[in-house]
Amino acid sequence: MFKKRVLDWLTLALIPQIGPLRAKRLLERFKEPGAILSAPQKDIASVLGISLAWIIDKQRKMVELDKQLYMIKKHQVKIITQDDPAFPKNLKNIFDPPIVLFLRGEILPQDDFSIAIVGTRIPTAYGINMARQISKQLGEQGFTIVSGGARGIDAAVHQSALEIRIRTLAVLGCGVDIVYPAENTYLFEQIVQRGALISEFPMGTRPLRANFPRRNRIISGLSCGVVVIEAPERSGSLITASFALEQGRELFCVPGQAGSFNMKGSHQLLREGARLVENANDIVEELEPMLRKEYA
Repeated sequence: MFKKRVLDWLTLALIPQIGPLRAKRLLERFKEPGAILSAPQKDIASVLGISLAWIIDKQRKMVELDKQLYMIKKHQVKIITQDDPAFPKNLKNIFDPPIVLFLRGEILPQDDFSIAIVGTRIPTAYGINMARQISKQLGEQGFTIVSGGARGIDAAVHQSALEIRIRTLAVLGCGVDIVYPAENTYLFEQIVQRGALISEFPMGTRPLRANFPRRNRIISGLSCGVVVIEAPERSGSLITASFALEQGRELFCVPGQAGSFNMKGSHQLLREGARLVENANDIVEELEPMLRKEYA
């Protein structure tokens, strides 16, 4: 089903104590996943220390690769590794790219021109309207729409993209075989046909709270810019915004009613320098010089 090279990358991703940053350090030393998997414990220790090397040595012998491969085949999932030409260019250039991507659907070269739109799970009618308007306007100008597949703003932007038959990518905080939230079952099936469901988490991974900040860095990492619509003070969208700034992405924010609970985080982003936007033209005007230089 998969070449040994892909199986080595997948095995590396399945070792719990080797996340993206430790994988990066190990790859700098050993060059290839296969070399990491076969390296003596003392050589792993020279990179990560004795305690971690001991744990990793135990874990790499316990990886349930056959179970993952069964689930991958059952759900018709693709694996994209860091050294695969299909691995998204924008994502590969972040500080901590995923070891592998699990994919239902397809990522295309045109998806390099992506904009992420994120916001609250409990939006107002105004927030939904702005999310739908901006996603459609961006799609009509050739951008792929990226979001997190959650209820609220995320679902609105994915659905709007699908309505005008443009591409959309949903980055999940669980395995791509898990539908979360459950009410998005039909939406996810549509996304598979017009884009992709994407995750760095192995098959069967439940949507644990700790997974979502990791997922948010991928949302911003895939994109040229991030648009925040209705973010309360402690919104996960603010985490995505923070990653966007760390990754050198342009950050945009839709303003709203003064004093609104849903706008406290958004207005704080505007005070801190996010670009105020009222429609897609504000976004395109800001990004156009950068895109012209990057993809000339």
